[in-house]
Amino acid sequence: MKKKAMSSHYIILMLILQVFGAATPVNAISETQKNAIYDRCEIIHDNLRDLQRSDSRVRVYLGRYYETILSKFIMPLNVRLVENNLPGTGLINNQNDFNVTRADFVNSYIDYQKGLEDLTLFDCKAEPEKFYEKLVEVRTKRAKVAEKAAKLKKLAGVQVKLVQELEASL
Repeated sequence: MKKKAMSSHYIILMLILQVFGAATPVNAISETQKNAIYDRCEIIHDNLRDLQRSDSRVRVYLGRYYETILSKFIMPLNVRLVENNLPGTGLINNQNDFNVTRADFVNSYIDYQKGLEDLTLFDCKAEPEKFYEKLVEVRTKRAKVAEKAAKLKKLAGVQVKLVQELEASL
């Protein structure tokens, strides 16, 4: 049910982005786009608020997930390896990378949420061009969050692979 709600939010966001023309340079929005922003301002704000709530839930879920991976899987294993004088340089390096990337994810997400909050408060009827500029900025920030989440997923996969290699060597 949650996945369906999230996917509907993303579909709505994609439709909003299509209305604005994703490939259009920031300074050159057409009169049609300005009118679309002006005419649909309330709907856009409602959809952005829904997206904000949905993204907040996703961030909480992912934050807990990444924290659990780090605190209940990666760190205890590395502590045990050090205590038993077993080689685990790759695992320790992966822990450091995971920890740094998780901190970057949190910072990127906070920056994105602030931008999205500003966007939801911006009067799109008064200044559709500036609203669109802010939308492009928020879209870029959201892409950075997605990039960090993808990197964390990759690092979790690397951890599993390193653990399997360690297991095979013992």
